[in-house]
Amino acid sequence: FRPINEIARKAVGSDAAGTSLEEYKVSLRRYSPVQKGLAGLPWSGEWRCIKCRENAPGKLLHEPAEDALYLELECPKCGTWRERHHDILFTRSTPPGAHPRQPEQTRSGFPIRPILGEWPKTVETLCPECSCLILGRSFVEDGAVWMEKTCPEHGYYRDKVNSNAKLHALLSQRCFQDETGVENPQVADGAHCPTDCGFCNQHHSTPCLSQIDLSNRCNLTCPVCFASANQAGYLSEPSYEMVVEMLTTLRESKPVPVTAVQFTGGEPTMHPDFFRIVKKANDMGFTHVQIASNGILMADPEFAKKAAEAGLHTVYLQFDGVKDELYQKLRGKPLMEVKKAAVENCRRNDIRICLVPTIVKGVNDDQIEPILKFAVENSDVINAIAYQPVSFTGRIARKELESKRYTLGDLAEDIAEASGADVERDFYPANLVTPVSRFLEKLDGKPKIRTSCHSECGLGTYFFITPDGELIPIPRMFDMMKLFGGMNELTAAIDARGPDARVTRWDMAKLFWIFLKSYQWGARDLRITPLGFMRALRSMTLKKYGRSAEGKKVYRTMMAAGMHFMDRYNYDTERIRRCVITYSTPDGFYPFCTINCGPSYRPYVEEMNARPLEG
Repeated sequence: FRPINEIARKAVGSDAAGTSLEEYKVSLRRYSPVQKGLAGLPWSGEWRCIKCRENAPGKLLHEPAEDALYLELECPKCGTWRERHHDILFTRSTPPGAHPRQPEQTRSGFPIRPILGEWPKTVETLCPECSCLILGRSFVEDGAVWMEKTCPEHGYYRDKVNSNAKLHALLSQRCFQDETGVENPQVADGAHCPTDCGFCNQHHSTPCLSQIDLSNRCNLTCPVCFASANQAGYLSEPSYEMVVEMLTTLRESKPVPVTAVQFTGGEPTMHPDFFRIVKKANDMGFTHVQIASNGILMADPEFAKKAAEAGLHTVYLQFDGVKDELYQKLRGKPLMEVKKAAVENCRRNDIRICLVPTIVKGVNDDQIEPILKFAVENSDVINAIAYQPVSFTGRIARKELESKRYTLGDLAEDIAEASGADVERDFYPANLVTPVSRFLEKLDGKPKIRTSCHSECGLGTYFFITPDGELIPIPRMFDMMKLFGGMNELTAAIDARGPDARVTRWDMAKLFWIFLKSYQWGARDLRITPLGFMRALRSMTLKKYGRSAEGKKVYRTMMAAGMHFMDRYNYDTERIRRCVITYSTPDGFYPFCTINCGPSYRPYVEEMNARPLEG
């Protein structure tokens, strides 16, 4: 559909599927038990008996008298028995622990189910083989969170969601209320998430960072690549005009225009109009223009200079470790000197870097500490690390899945060991900072992007870096829930004064008092004060201040975080509805974990502007 920024359509039905993408979407609804309501129950399958720890036949069923979901097992060893499950998919009652400011529905009227942080619980998920919507459950065993499910056609699957169940529960408790989605969804009557994309009326969040694939070409052939670049057999490369339409779609998003765009691929720097596109994004008002790159072209001083002149702000630099033998294994060639050259060129041209390591257990999980050390040594140009536990986008044997699965719990423990952080005290979900956006919006009256993703999507912590390179976890010095919770309530009080209310001097005094109350005076460190943290927070959230002379005087900060993008083995549609990392495509907005993993719509979307490879 052209122009792309005017897409508005109904959810496709089986009688109207006209493209291969639409036919594929409809095929994923073969079972759809949640959309059928109580008629979708009971859901039969194979399940883990927690008494004898062996699999047994059973079914998830609804008990009308209690309005409750039970797993009824018929275990050959333990007999027939039931276990009640936490549920938001079929039951009507509001679960305990929901945030008091939790909205009931999106701007388009779709019900918002609160995040469940208790187990066992029911999950709407996908079959790893056919991607059809099915029913599963999450449960705790041996201190880890697991997901299991049975597809009527392809059978039983089980996968580890998080190695640390206690941390997993804490993340769900360290959240605030959900957002309510966009005012202008491209699909107004969606009901089968994730088969009704582009953004539909079911989506809870607005985009925080949106990506645009500039090319499926790449100058590497990496076996762990989301985009399967160089393997498609065709060239998919949107024209400059199409890219502008996709950028326009982002800027016209309501109520929050997208301000952060990341050009991806393939390798985005290989697009023939790369510099022109970067400049255009700046001209259109994007305040954060980024690329996800392997760094090969950024290692060329002249290319890096032109990128900076065009307005490139940040490079998300593929960085899997500090040893060439790792790059040989993961990327097909030694690349450490290339990475160092790219870092140096970014330093010379005032381009920020976020290191992006793909972590595979047993392959490079021993590189968590060396990567962190490298980032600290180069913290004048590197201000974040986004570790990405590998997402399995194709078929994989069960034993191999178990041996290579690396979860956010594993990551938190490895970062803590490398930095002196505390796993339970210092790690928070990515959505913790949404109150900052809400308050800043009231401060200047301009809409702000919000990281309102699901608590299971990502975690991390921030460090102060002292002049001698010591890492000080910010949560060691501040009670984060008291701080951001206080900010959330202060903003709610400002909201209560009316839609046009703005922050007053009295509100600013209250904010300073919140910072003072949140400071851990018993663990005080005179190097880190409440005022110093306020300046650092301003430096982190406001790009102009962070790069100003005053902003550069504050202690440097380093974010060490992880985003665990889903695959079909651990898929949860409640996470998709809250996705804040999206793709702007020729077919509309798509959440990240629908394009690259899960249903994996990428090949179908790429076909829309594909052409034969030359030669």
